[in-house]
Amino acid sequence: MFCGRFVWLQIHNLITIVIIPSILNLLINILIYNYVWASSNRIQPQMIPGNVQRTKFSRRDMKLVRHMIFMFYISVGGWTPIYIIPIINYYSVVNTMISLSLTILCKLTSFIIIIDLFLYNHDLRKYFKRSYLKFVSKL
Repeated sequence: MFCGRFVWLQIHNLITIVIIPSILNLLINILIYNYVWASSNRIQPQMIPGNVQRTKFSRRDMKLVRHMIFMFYISVGGWTPIYIIPIINYYSVVNTMISLSLTILCKLTSFIIIIDLFLYNHDLRKYFKRSYLKFVSKL
């Protein structure tokens, strides 16, 4: 399937499509977390009793970190294999069904990310719920 292409081009695709955006995503998520953590400490500082000057992590901060990690793993885990297969295919034969199933995995990954962002956005959920209830009440 990918035999006619150069291996360096496939490695370049992997780096520019998966690795560099993943690093940028990780850096931006760290900046977002630092901003959220600093703002929550300004608003509501929670000091541990005693002389220790350490702050507790709030439930909101931990939920944000878990969501960022989930989104990162879903995107990297879903898109990396489709760009690694051509590199492997250059050196050995990879079944076509594996390539096709990894294409489905990429589409499924995109779908999961979209659904997760809809579910994570409280205002959007509230809007859809209101619209649905308004539609049902008209029937």
